[in-house]
Amino acid sequence: MKAVALGRRNARPIIIGQTISQFGDYIAYVSLPLFVVELTGRGLDLGLTSAAESLPALLFGVTAGVLLDRTRIKRILIVADLVRAAAFGLLALGAASGAVSTWVVFLTAFLAGSMATFFDSGLQAILPHVVGPDELVQVNSTLSFAGTLAWSLGPAVGGLLVSQFGGFSVAFGFDAVTFLVSAAFLAVVRVRSYARPRREPFGAALKSGVRFLFANRHLRWATLGAAVINLVFAPLEALLFLLIPERLSGGVTVPGFLDFLFLDQAEVGLFLALQAGLGSIGVILAPRIAKRMHLGRMFLAGTGLMGIGFGAMASMHSFVAVLPAAVAVTGLGWTNVAVATMRQRIAPEAMLGRVVAASRTIAWALIPAGAVIGGSLADTVGLLPVYVVGAVIAVATTLLLALTPLWNDPIEALGGPPRSGGLPRPRLRPIAKVRRRLRR
Repeated sequence: MKAVALGRRNARPIIIGQTISQFGDYIAYVSLPLFVVELTGRGLDLGLTSAAESLPALLFGVTAGVLLDRTRIKRILIVADLVRAAAFGLLALGAASGAVSTWVVFLTAFLAGSMATFFDSGLQAILPHVVGPDELVQVNSTLSFAGTLAWSLGPAVGGLLVSQFGGFSVAFGFDAVTFLVSAAFLAVVRVRSYARPRREPFGAALKSGVRFLFANRHLRWATLGAAVINLVFAPLEALLFLLIPERLSGGVTVPGFLDFLFLDQAEVGLFLALQAGLGSIGVILAPRIAKRMHLGRMFLAGTGLMGIGFGAMASMHSFVAVLPAAVAVTGLGWTNVAVATMRQRIAPEAMLGRVVAASRTIAWALIPAGAVIGGSLADTVGLLPVYVVGAVIAVATTLLLALTPLWNDPIEALGGPPRSGGLPRPRLRPIAKVRRRLRR
């Protein structure tokens, strides 16, 4: 009972702190690329900014997992927040003085991405130690919904801040403050005691996390599938800042007093905000979806919706394209909830940091390449071909993954999550399909 009460008490500051922090993140999500567009206006530079932010996950991800299993995760999370607050605070000062070049933006994105590598893996790894196992789906879904809610408000506020209320310096400064708020809320979270893993040599610890990841069929296929989806999703997300004003602007009639929402950067922010706000309706349903279909099928449903949504969006020529864009956001939310919960349920407690970080590193490995290649192709052949090819690859990947255990074998059919260490024994033959609904 004490563990249940502690879990409920911890859930509140985590959710509130991350909601505020992600609100700031999505202000930066729109203001940083808009800043690059103002500086150069090149698709390649947008791709390089995205690559700089995601490259640290490839460089440091698995190493971060070993560190998370060896040290106090809560302390790492707070330090990561403080470093990001300092980075965006300095960028705000630079934007105010007008002495910022693209390399400063790339450096800020790289530093923020480095800290996010530790923070995001650490947050997933710490959750089983601060909330109960039966609450993981609900907490993960609430965090996903909070992120989508922040996505639905942050870009609109960011666009308005940039275009009419203070400019880039105010937007970057606001993001810095939200990191400080996140650190303050994390400081009050109480972590229950748990057994620390025995100290292995660093190389052996590194290999054990990767070995466990690939020995488990569900984690292996979910991670590899996420890597392919991220390869195409990275440029589709980054190039929205060019696609919206070029192809999706206008086409709707609004009262005159709302015209300011459709001016320049404000329209880009509004599109992204409505995309996330409408998509959050689907994200709210994530816990119910998880009860009706097991996590593997939920993952595949999400990847399919992303491809279909982005493909339909690119085929349209008005602001109404925000509707299929919202479908893509729903798919993104389902995918994130499913894969995060799979990692937390399957990985042994003593290896959770390593397994989460290894999975995230591999899943993010192709993002830098995808962002740069997609941005370069957009400058060469145009935006539409990049979106069409990306959507086709996403749908095709979903169909191929449907042939794997992600579709056929519920995690619960394997005997439950192997929480007490050790690698799973190799399976000599596939288990039978289970025709019962997922029950918790």
